[in-house]
Amino acid sequence: MNSIRFILPFAKPYGRRYLAGLLMVPLSIGSLLAIPWLTGECVDILRADKAPQGLQHSIPLIEQLKFFLAAIVIFAFTRGLSLFAIRWFIISASRKVEFALRDKLFAHLQHLDQGFYNRWKTGDILARCSQDVERVRVLAGPIIMYSANTVCMLLIAIPLMISVSGWLTLLLMVPLSLLTLSVRKIGPRVHAAVSKAQETLSGLSSLSQEDFAGIRVVKSFAQEKAEGERFRKLSSEYLDDNMTTARIQAWMHPLVAGVNELSLMLLLLLGGYYLLGGEGALSLGEFIKFAGYQFQLIWPMISIGWVVNQFHRASASVVRLEAILESESSITLPAEPISPATGRIEGTISIRGLDFAYNGKNILEDISIEVPAGHTVAITGRTGSGKSTLLKTLPRIVAVDDGRIFIDGTDINLLPIDLLRRSIGYVPQESFLFSRSISGNIGFGFDEPDEGAVLSAARISRLEKDIDQFPRGWNEQVGERGVTLSGGQKQRAALARALLIQPSILLLDDSLSAVDTQTEKEILSELRTATGTTTTLVSAQRISSILHADRIYVLDQGRVAEEGTHDELLKINGLYAETYRLQLLSDELEGM
Repeated sequence: MNSIRFILPFAKPYGRRYLAGLLMVPLSIGSLLAIPWLTGECVDILRADKAPQGLQHSIPLIEQLKFFLAAIVIFAFTRGLSLFAIRWFIISASRKVEFALRDKLFAHLQHLDQGFYNRWKTGDILARCSQDVERVRVLAGPIIMYSANTVCMLLIAIPLMISVSGWLTLLLMVPLSLLTLSVRKIGPRVHAAVSKAQETLSGLSSLSQEDFAGIRVVKSFAQEKAEGERFRKLSSEYLDDNMTTARIQAWMHPLVAGVNELSLMLLLLLGGYYLLGGEGALSLGEFIKFAGYQFQLIWPMISIGWVVNQFHRASASVVRLEAILESESSITLPAEPISPATGRIEGTISIRGLDFAYNGKNILEDISIEVPAGHTVAITGRTGSGKSTLLKTLPRIVAVDDGRIFIDGTDINLLPIDLLRRSIGYVPQESFLFSRSISGNIGFGFDEPDEGAVLSAARISRLEKDIDQFPRGWNEQVGERGVTLSGGQKQRAALARALLIQPSILLLDDSLSAVDTQTEKEILSELRTATGTTTTLVSAQRISSILHADRIYVLDQGRVAEEGTHDELLKINGLYAETYRLQLLSDELEGM
């Protein structure tokens, strides 16, 4: 029932389609079962044993046959038309349910914070959004259709069979009770086996996704054979799970087929006895009617096995999808957001006693930083000191407590999150590019970016000077994750993307680490001119990237260890000065 409750909100908007399809089911079944009844009547007329009352004398025999044959044709046509209508209404509704479910999943996944993606593997998410959604669609379409068909067939066929012979019907229903008991016993085992197989498939998808995304690393370390063995081992486990599932499911079809064969044997044995003059004798026409009704029950009965198997598959998928939909983001939207009076963020930043922990480990402790609008502040420190995490707190990529970070005097947790993020140009440490053109990646923040603005942003990031390397220029496709670009080109494309939106606040997280020294100087010179009124926070390991900053903060083990201008920090002769001297020495050695 949990599976039914899950799909109801998605199916409700298409209730009329489902209702129309379900209303066609009795018409379809009635038309189908009318054919054996008419056939039996024709046989009795031909045998002249049992013509319909009032017809045998008033209507010639040939006319009666023409009437019944015409009725058979009409019912056959009605059956075909209604069957088409059932599939059209119900299956089309299930496709719309699939669309709505996949759309909700995607929207929900976009809403979740970074912590969710740190815990979940991409391949697992993709498997749930594709295969599990498809299995739920089967629940919302074919399972409903075949279940309604089976129930309606039983409700109509059994009374018709009873009208011919109650005792014969009762005896033939005994095998059906055995089938019901078998289904109840096998169903839970199918559910458990399918759930395990789907979890293994998610792991297999995750492994494949990681290996394909990191194929260059795999080849660089000559790990093709080792990764192939990992894949083969997991694939073998998936095979074993599916074989276990298949063995359990394999009992279902023989059981259903066996029940039908047993029913047929009983019909021939008992029906033949009654037909040949036994107690409660049947006419040949009545025997044909009864046999026709029973024959039409065969496929609905066989479909019970398929429905049960698919229902348990769908139920397992519902549990997996609920795990995503019930995940909550730690980034909560303000109940009553406070928008700036001007409708625009100016860029004054105040960080007051900020603490941040992840999985119980303190990343930032008591961080206090003041950044006037239009100023440039740099954050430096050893690897793992918390620089990247600090920058992630500003656009609320990670959640922070209330009253810790203010922009233009307003707590960032109270600002409209769309306005906050549109006002911030963020260049992360790992530059991510989409599988589209270079210009498309730069203009990602706009539906229809201005070509001149794209070129201007690319000029500032100095990507423009490399464009002649690409045969299609700005229309060159960069491949998945920007695989066709160098590390420096990807960083410059990401920088141009952030500059294009003309942000009030620009966050640069070690975003020039892969750029050569000369190009870095050119970019920094362009940035000082282009971002004159933009508040800029720069995180960098290389001190040459932050010499121009109005103020520099040095982090050590998540705390502010030193702060001041470049000259002031050199006079302190602390961690900053030591790092600066080591980098100067390294540059001199490289220049020798």
